[in-house]
Amino acid sequence: MNYSLIKYFRFIPPELAHFFFLKLIGLEIIEKKYFNENLKISLWGKTFSNPLGLAAGFDKNAESISGLFSLGFGFVEVGTITPLMQKGNKKPRVFRLPEYEAVIQRLGFNNEGSKNALKNIEKYAKDKANNILGINIGKNSETKDAEVDYINLLKLFSKYSDYIVLNISSPNTPGLRELQKKQNIEDFLISIKKNNHDKVPILLKISPDISDDDLQNICELVKTKNLIDGLIVSNTTISREMIKTKPIKDSWKIHEAGGLSGPPLLNLSNKILAKTYAATNGKIPIIGVGGVSSAKDAFEKIALGASLIQLYTALIYKGPNIVVEILNGLSKLLKEKGFEDLKSAIGHKVKV
Repeated sequence: MNYSLIKYFRFIPPELAHFFFLKLIGLEIIEKKYFNENLKISLWGKTFSNPLGLAAGFDKNAESISGLFSLGFGFVEVGTITPLMQKGNKKPRVFRLPEYEAVIQRLGFNNEGSKNALKNIEKYAKDKANNILGINIGKNSETKDAEVDYINLLKLFSKYSDYIVLNISSPNTPGLRELQKKQNIEDFLISIKKNNHDKVPILLKISPDISDDDLQNICELVKTKNLIDGLIVSNTTISREMIKTKPIKDSWKIHEAGGLSGPPLLNLSNKILAKTYAATNGKIPIIGVGGVSSAKDAFEKIALGASLIQLYTALIYKGPNIVVEILNGLSKLLKEKGFEDLKSAIGHKVKV
């Protein structure tokens, strides 16, 4: 299969192109495994063959897990999965910004629901071969008591996942980000921990737009309360300042509501990453995500405190080969910079 043909997907509406791309990967007609000893890392009692993972949002319904692993990822995160099926926001809701290799989307946790995802994950689990799978969960938009949705999903998926992500930072579900606030987050996490009967690692995904006060509060909870096992920094941003530096053909897209992803998010997400690593004294694993499209970007996130890295938008613009390209380049960068392995490079640019 000539995957350079994927570049023609840009002539198809974004959601339709994504549908075909996901189905194509699900066919499992390629295998691009990459291994280098200096990229191995152990976290939460699990060994990752490499630190590069696929971020949530790409495979919302867990339908192409095996095919995604075949691209060379060290781990894959599916979802966001909600208890009940929901259609999400009205279309159009995904907008490409090719001048920046970026995307604005306001999908709104569109997915087929937990029962459908569970069937797909159970089917995959039968053939699982030491692959590390994360499951990203969120509340239905109509749910009043968010805690109930998260607890039910945790109980449903914990035995199938290597880690669970609490997505409380999407900008596309009204009121969701309120859970990050100081007056809400501790009680929420205490309840989650009490209901984590399978003791699966729990990660919290935070927003790049989070206030300093709320970020510091979360970091204090991490250090003093032992309520979560890791952080994902960060989700998409509602900021638009970073896409005003050069002309955009369809400039109206800038004003569309939703989360911005891709290279314009890199600096903002890196800033929050460094703050988080410093504020937690480097004591908790962080997955760095936002704007990664090269080995240099991946190395920078590691230098600022990420133990693992994720990408999504780069896969859309650069195609499946980007996974092995980043891994190969990252391995070389570690050697060139004098680091024996990945672990020794984590957070070396941040004072803690």
